Amino acid sequence: MKFPFITDSIHGDVPINFYPAADTEKEIILYPSPGLDGHCTLTDCTEIRGLHSWNNYLYAVAQRGSTSIVWRIDESGGISELGTIATSASGPVWIKNNSTQLCIVDGISGYVYTPSTGLFVQITDVAFPGAAAMDYQDGYGLFVQPTSKQWFFSAINDFTSFDAGDFYSIEGKPGNILSVISDHREPWFFKGDTTEVWYNAGGDNTSTATPTFARNSGGLLEMGCGAAKSPANFDNAIAWLSEKGQLLRGQGYNAQIFSIDKFGREIAGYSQFSDAIAFAYTDLEHEFYQITFPSADKTWVFDAKTKIFHKKQSWKSGGGFGRHRANCYAFLNNVHYVGDYANGVIYTMSVDHLDDDAEEIQRILYSMEIHGGMKRLFFPSVQIEFTPGVGLVSGLNPQAMLQFSSDGGNTWSNELWRSVGLIGEYTARAVWNRLGSDFRRMYKLTVSDPVIWRVLGIHGWSK
Repeated sequence: MKFPFITDSIHGDVPINFYPAADTEKEIILYPSPGLDGHCTLTDCTEIRGLHSWNNYLYAVAQRGSTSIVWRIDESGGISELGTIATSASGPVWIKNNSTQLCIVDGISGYVYTPSTGLFVQITDVAFPGAAAMDYQDGYGLFVQPTSKQWFFSAINDFTSFDAGDFYSIEGKPGNILSVISDHREPWFFKGDTTEVWYNAGGDNTSTATPTFARNSGGLLEMGCGAAKSPANFDNAIAWLSEKGQLLRGQGYNAQIFSIDKFGREIAGYSQFSDAIAFAYTDLEHEFYQITFPSADKTWVFDAKTKIFHKKQSWKSGGGFGRHRANCYAFLNNVHYVGDYANGVIYTMSVDHLDDDAEEIQRILYSMEIHGGMKRLFFPSVQIEFTPGVGLVSGLNPQAMLQFSSDGGNTWSNELWRSVGLIGEYTARAVWNRLGSDFRRMYKLTVSDPVIWRVLGIHGWSK
């Protein structure tokens, strides 16, 4: 019989550093999540706070001591400092561009870089009250006023110029605006318990009859946002974390919950989730929404194609595995880039990278639990079907480790290791025999060698 892997369960966990994919012959198989390779190191910096691609360059904001530095990075990894952000040193930032300028908002103030002149300046217009979040649409910068129910927009194609008459209030329900994101040329404004959708009305804002932006009459959602940096453009819509710890996806002017019970149970145990950060990316025909909970040290990923969750984890410098190293993301010239949460390294992210910048990637897979009820089941053998013949470049045989549990994953057996096969050994199999008997049984597979791990199936025999 074929044992299915866990996708949502009280016991065990969802796949870790594996993601499920459809296959015409095998139905569902598991592919390895991408690894990381260092692209450049930003001098004397720690947290990469934000990453953005524009005009064949990456732009990054990275913490350095009590300030942050804005950087420009080319495709070869060459770096140059553009300026300093003095109003905050850590935490996520918003980075957007119009046709000629780059704007950075750090939750307090705003900064603008103009490549044609090389000028990097803080926004000093008297009509600019600071910004808690921002996005860009139709030539305008859209900004959220800090600790306020108001939002405002810049002059068209000029992030440094503002007008005191270009402010609006989100009045559908009380509370301050936490974040903003534009989707299909409609800005969505997130509060703690509601969301409002606006649109470009095409006016010049000279009177109430000719507004530049206006509320969408049907665009009040009775679900809010639990983390200002969780909204992301995803799967031709918007995804975000609600104030209740649910993952939501916009459908028209409604919100659909797409998180699973296991996600909800884990989130309920986190000390907080308001610090969650998320981004979306597309790779190998799969579109992923990746959300990290820094305080909980966990990273979850949802695949829009299969509608299945998995987790990512990375080795921590202090030892042990924790959240994925990606703190922010950008896509440039068909290459995925991420910035590290704990050092000044920007990585390329690819399934061709078999480790996380020389640190091992531990991949874990749990089988669903098999129940015998009042009958004891005997387990003569288990075979895990991998893509054979991958081997290690060193010439050694990659190893897989199996454990089993009789109590729902609370305790596990000794580690049982098997070879998977050298390069070119296309008939190799990983088989574990004489696995005893239980009234209930689940399996845990762990691999970490730097090869392309594909799990085609877990086959077991019980009687």
